[in-house]
Amino acid sequence: MVNYNPYEKKDPSYDQTDENTVTIPDFVEDKTNTSTTSTTDSTSIDMSIFKMSDDELYDDVDKNESRDQEYRPRKKSNVTTILSFVLIGLLLLTSIGAIIFALRQRSAYVEANTKYLQLQANQEAFQKQIAEKDEEIAKLQQEIEDLKSKPSASGSTYLIVDGPISFRKQPSVDGESTTYNGQDYAENGEEYKVIEIIDDQVDPGRRWAKISDDVYFCIGYFDSIWAKESN
Repeated sequence: MVNYNPYEKKDPSYDQTDENTVTIPDFVEDKTNTSTTSTTDSTSIDMSIFKMSDDELYDDVDKNESRDQEYRPRKKSNVTTILSFVLIGLLLLTSIGAIIFALRQRSAYVEANTKYLQLQANQEAFQKQIAEKDEEIAKLQQEIEDLKSKPSASGSTYLIVDGPISFRKQPSVDGESTTYNGQDYAENGEEYKVIEIIDDQVDPGRRWAKISDDVYFCIGYFDSIWAKESN
């Protein structure tokens, strides 16, 4: 049996009833004739699809794929995730370092402030002590000046040369009379151990000899000498 290409023209002698043959219809496009042929009466296949370009054929497919890609969730890159974690770690370490630095600075400030307050308190205490010492020194200097201005007869012995001289409780003519060793007066020729010579504050010109606590006698008035130092 002779095999023919089914796409070639058939040989009239070929038996179409042969069971090994396949009848393939001719794909013939109808000729355009608007006057004699109707679209509904056409028995041929639309050949326009074979004349379309690739862009026209796959236009809908590209649009669908683009739409699918547009709404398809994108997977995040592992590099981006790693960088995010690294950045978070750096920020966390920076925050911790800042907190530690702030705590150390506060501790240093508290320590320095405590030392400053302690030094200030010590300075105030020292200044108070210095003021007290200065006051005491001034007082002692005044006492020294007072002693210098007053004739001192400590340890001196005075001889009565113009008696009798009455004993007084105060170094003044208005002072109350008193006794000394049972006597009311210091007589001529008697000697007394004098503790101190004091000027009269009421009647200037008089000078008094202190011979005991609350016991005084006058040793002179201006140029008059009633008792004089004997040693």
